[in-house]
Amino acid sequence: MAVKEFNMNKIKRTFWPFTLKDKTDEAGNVVEKGRKILVRMPQKQVFEAIKDLESVDEESATAEDMESLYRLLVAVLSNNMGKVPVTEEDVADYDIEECTEILKAYMKFVDGLKADPN
Repeated sequence: MAVKEFNMNKIKRTFWPFTLKDKTDEAGNVVEKGRKILVRMPQKQVFEAIKDLESVDEESATAEDMESLYRLLVAVLSNNMGKVPVTEEDVADYDIEECTEILKAYMKFVDGLKADPN
């Protein structure tokens, strides 16, 4: 039986298109349109950040838990094709509802790929 070579560089990749929030001034005028990025599937640091949040109870969440939520969001968004750095400062004006919806959509993306046999 012949051994077939496996080339890591030829693996089909799937990405999650994401647009960062527009930046606005105090008057609410858009000063910079949100940048579009292509987020990759989770890597080790993203899985570690997800693990940090698994045990958080929404009813008794602390400020430290909220910091973990923002760190997870930064880890997810920083793992992008263009290597666009996303910092905690970049997402500091995202409220908890926005962060939660972003992470729900990301997990739906990840789960959808797990269910896809191809």
